[in-house]
Amino acid sequence: MTKESLVMSVHKSYLPAVLALSLGAPAAVHAQKMDKDQKKWLEDVKPIMLADEEKTYKDLKDKSDRDEFQKIFWARRDPDLETPANEYQAEYETAKAAADSKYRVGGTPGSQTDCGRIVLLLGEPNEVKKIQGEGPAARRTAETWTFRDRPGLKFKDGHVEIDVDENCMLPQGARMGEQLARVGEGKIAHPNLGYKKGADGKLVKLVDQLPKPTPIMALLKTPRQDFAGAAKAALFLRSPGGASYVAGLARVDPNTVTVEDAGGKKTAKVVVGVQAMDEAGKTASTSEREANAEVAADGSAVVSYGMALKPGKYTLNVGVLDPKSTKGTVISEQVDVPDFGADELSITPLLVLREVAEGAGTPQDAMAAFTLGNTRFIPNFGNVFKPEESVNVIAALYNAPTKTDTGKPSFTYSYSIAKDGKTIAETEPFTSESPQETPSVGPVPLAKYGAGKYTVKLKVKDNVGGKDYSREAPFEVK
Repeated sequence: MTKESLVMSVHKSYLPAVLALSLGAPAAVHAQKMDKDQKKWLEDVKPIMLADEEKTYKDLKDKSDRDEFQKIFWARRDPDLETPANEYQAEYETAKAAADSKYRVGGTPGSQTDCGRIVLLLGEPNEVKKIQGEGPAARRTAETWTFRDRPGLKFKDGHVEIDVDENCMLPQGARMGEQLARVGEGKIAHPNLGYKKGADGKLVKLVDQLPKPTPIMALLKTPRQDFAGAAKAALFLRSPGGASYVAGLARVDPNTVTVEDAGGKKTAKVVVGVQAMDEAGKTASTSEREANAEVAADGSAVVSYGMALKPGKYTLNVGVLDPKSTKGTVISEQVDVPDFGADELSITPLLVLREVAEGAGTPQDAMAAFTLGNTRFIPNFGNVFKPEESVNVIAALYNAPTKTDTGKPSFTYSYSIAKDGKTIAETEPFTSESPQETPSVGPVPLAKYGAGKYTVKLKVKDNVGGKDYSREAPFEVK
């Protein structure tokens, strides 16, 4: 096959759909002022509170919502929701009391200084070096604090140095503040718990967000395999609170779940649940939903799942339950969730799709986990396509360095498709200055490609930093 040009989808952007994961709801109008206790609580947790959390808390209408917010706030940081105690909250309150005393400046409690915030997020420094003379005995001196790698916290060069002045403030300005905010995001153990509102306009209570002892959760707790299946994560996008949104597909073997025929289309009503286990073997998050799985000509069924997880390595236990037969199976897969909050440009894994459709479907749609805003991304399990189908590929770029004169990034990207190591199609390079870009290509008809295995590749050149990046994904036509 001769090399051909691919059509780059540069005029129609999927950016609004991607941004939907990062933007919160519009702020509510203040209905009543915070009372003394609510203001004190806000001050107490300020060192670890995220900016969007603070805004949400201040915008809440009444005391009951603020009280519920406080419960959700601590639950999001609880390392183990199955124990009655919140270990993180207890540790924080002890550390805060110590910081209030040790780093007090004048009449300001230590936890409200930058020194206190640093210690509450990073722990005590490994080394402290004074960078000024001793000065009056009653006054602090400027210092350089050195922190080395510690469990759950790794630094770029194995350590980091932070300067604090005599008033326990950060002279570095916003840059260090942004880095500390990212550490604060890392304290969120359960990003699936949030401050969403119900139909009545009030916060959904924590008790209503926690996993219920449903049949699918019982299946995940005591796994069994009544039938065979497979699972594969496919979509990774940045979402609020330093987490990433992960979506994937589960496929069960032919003729294993109850199939129904509605209007000539075969579907299978199932319940799909996911349990994310961290490297310590603890449950990091769970999700479940009822869905109408897609049924293929051979009788196999495919359904999507999705959840928010903070960066790290997980075992995802994906359960599929047929409520009619009560048969179910649990499939495990290993997932490494990327950190899209890094300082340099990062690219999501390529998402290979059979279709990109406008218009949000229902929560019961088989591919509902791949619905972003008003756009539906429809993949095939294992990236296997039929000759009569087309292929669409999309990725998202984050943290592109900006030019000093314009404050805008500049990067050039292109796509190519290869078979047996030989490039057979490619796009023209496209240069963008968008701070959040979603490079895409397609639809590419597969009729003329023929059966076989292919590789699609995205090349990105950071024109500001001068670095080259690439992402690859396989797909098959058969």
